[in-house]
This record gives sequence, C-alpha cells and structure tokens, in this order.
Amino acid sequence: MATKKNPVSFLKKPWLSSICVFLLSQIIFIIFETTGWIPYRDFDDGTLYGKIVGSPIFTKWFAFYEEPHMNLLTIFFGIFFLVPGIIGAIKNIFVTGK
Repeated sequence: MATKKNPVSFLKKPWLSSICVFLLSQIIFIIFETTGWIPYRDFDDGTLYGKIVGSPIFTKWFAFYEEPHMNLLTIFFGIFFLVPGIIGAIKNIFVTGK
C-alpha cells in the first residue's frame, strides 16, 4: 500500500510566516508614523550606526518613512524576511508542484 503524505496547512507554511512578519512590521511602522509614536533616538554621526542611518541610501533613496532608522529596519526586514519568504513561495508553487 502506498502511504499518503499529510499536506501541510496553508497557514503553517514557513514562507507565509516570514512574509507575514515583514507585513506586520510595516503595519506597525505605518501606525508609528501616523500616530507620532516614533521612538526618538539621536544618533551621532561619529558612530557606525549613525553613519549608516545618516547615509544618503537611507535618507534619500529608500526614504519610506520620515525617520531614517525605520528605513534601515525596513531594508533589514526586507532582506531577512521578505526575500526568503518570496523564494520559499516560488519554490513551493513551481518546484514542488503543490
């Protein structure tokens, strides 16, 4: 007799949770911006984090939000949550054929 594999529920797929973490972080950032609950941090330009946050990449090119540290977190979350989620979804749809 052939054994059937139990299909994994759609909500339990690892790529979906990764994309949901990214979307939830963006919703939280949008709420912070609209309500003014942005935690204020003054980063010195002499520190490494201050140089990264103050660079033109996060102040002009990827200026999704008014606060540059939220732009940095958006790029960070995009790299570590959104990209693997999209790759996992593509693998699940096209490679495994499910």
